[in-house]
Amino acid sequence: MSKDAGRLEDLPKADGPLVRVTLHDGQRLYAVVKGRRREPDGSWWFDLQIHLPVPNTTWGTLRDEPAAVDFRAPAGRCEPIEGEAYDQVPTERVGVAPAWKVEERVYFTDDVGPASIVHRGHCHATRDHAPPATTEQARAILARTDAAACQVCRPDRPLRTAA
Repeated sequence: MSKDAGRLEDLPKADGPLVRVTLHDGQRLYAVVKGRRREPDGSWWFDLQIHLPVPNTTWGTLRDEPAAVDFRAPAGRCEPIEGEAYDQVPTERVGVAPAWKVEERVYFTDDVGPASIVHRGHCHATRDHAPPATTEQARAILARTDAAACQVCRPDRPLRTAA
């Protein structure tokens, strides 16, 4: 078996651009780029996601289902793939606030609200994980029925007027 994860054309459609990642033992796999960040030491790191099989019992039958696994890798281990568009990948730079953030809510009680809340990049009203987002991503999320705009920073005003 090859150390490569397969051919790109054999992979299912991903929800972001793909890169080829080289692991410490030399294995290479494809991962979806979820974001990139410049660290205080000047190095660039990528936020990546793969799907691994996990067991799930349905009606007494054990099946494998895909489970998302997030990880980070230094840019030097990530090889861009020709034809993939990386210009929409959310990018963070230390000391520079992104234009927009999307808070992915985590609920521990029955008081459930919107699944995602869009914030302006400088807003400090976030309570849960809020990675950066591009303007197009923030607009698309605001258009969903399970999302809302932050009531403190009101990102919906500039996002809906500046099309």
